[in-house]
Amino acid sequence: MAKQCGPLFFECTWDDLTFYKMEGKYYVRKKSRLTREKVLTYAAFQKTRLYADRLVTASKIASSIYSDLPIHWRQFWMFRDFTGEAMTMLNNGSTPQDAYDYLWETYVQYWVLYQKETGIPLQTGRKKQPFRRKKDYKTRIKHRTGNTKCRRYRRLIGRKHWKSSYDNTAELLEKERKRIAREKKLQWLEEQKRKERKQEDLAAETLAKEAERWRKRQAVKLKPPEKCVA
Repeated sequence: MAKQCGPLFFECTWDDLTFYKMEGKYYVRKKSRLTREKVLTYAAFQKTRLYADRLVTASKIASSIYSDLPIHWRQFWMFRDFTGEAMTMLNNGSTPQDAYDYLWETYVQYWVLYQKETGIPLQTGRKKQPFRRKKDYKTRIKHRTGNTKCRRYRRLIGRKHWKSSYDNTAELLEKERKRIAREKKLQWLEEQKRKERKQEDLAAETLAKEAERWRKRQAVKLKPPEKCVA
């Protein structure tokens, strides 16, 4: 770590150097080689991932407790304290359910009993689910063709697709459209061939019937006259 002497001070990254400000002073250091992939995959960051998961759980517990408190009484510093208490309990080996039960009995149970005794309803931070209109046809089509979480998109690109959601979706959809059109055309050709065979069979049957009638008429004409008996 080195200090910036000035007169100009920078807060940026330039080549392999990072210029930054800390506690009112300007410093410079070498650029870090740490990446997201290393934190998520390397064994050296196993504890980092463990405590990050615990912090996520503690934050969710604190958010639930904070939302159950009356709006006129709660303050935002309470959320940070709830998160710290839940994190401490998780680090000491408690389960998330135990941490939630302890915080609820400590901070929320009083207000629940207060409402039962006085009959005064308290407005909490729990939000009611708003009514949502159904999406129109164009929005649904756009969701099916552009959203990576959609089943149709996954079926087109496969499960092991690692690129962005808008890289080759148009090409894949065009291939899918051409394949469907090709299948429809083949079905139409098969139907036409079936109709032609049916017409040929009908024409052959009609010709066979006409030939049979012609033979019968010829047989009647060529029949010898009967002898007259005196």
